Amino acid sequence: MMLFKIMDEENKRIKEEGREKLKEIQEKNICPTCYNMKYGGIYPSFKERIIYENDKIVCFLEQYPRNPGHTIILVKNHYEDISEIPDDIGKEVMNIIPIIIKALKRTINAEKVYLCTMCDGKRNHLHFQLIPRLKNDEIIGSKLFVKERGILVLDKEILSKIIKYINEEVRKI
Repeated sequence: MMLFKIMDEENKRIKEEGREKLKEIQEKNICPTCYNMKYGGIYPSFKERIIYENDKIVCFLEQYPRNPGHTIILVKNHYEDISEIPDDIGKEVMNIIPIIIKALKRTINAEKVYLCTMCDGKRNHLHFQLIPRLKNDEIIGSKLFVKERGILVLDKEILSKIIKYINEEVRKI
């Protein structure tokens, strides 16, 4: 199973260094997500965590998840607020969300999967988050949105199953 482990001091240091890079770019009025998509170097191991991508969106597992299977759905074009996205992109997002939720329920036995979008801060990029709740989780509901983050330990077999399920379901659309 895809593992979620508590961050040790080294992981916390690496995450903080990443936050510093992010802040530097934002201070230059540059969106770090757009920068990363063009040049890389902001979000580590981004490409190896992708579970679905097309010309409008990219979906990937969160490097610092709140729970196993924590997934980011990123709109490729820069929008800072959900009210800005065109209908065709909104439909893409709404079509992929239930597919990813079903994939997470099947592969990591998520009991529920919560959807949220948060786009705060200077020059932030619109994205959606899917945060699974697992059976026997002590933290449920909105408290899961503020649960301390861990670090993703990527299980290639689980990742492969998630990707396979998503691709099969997308072909049916």
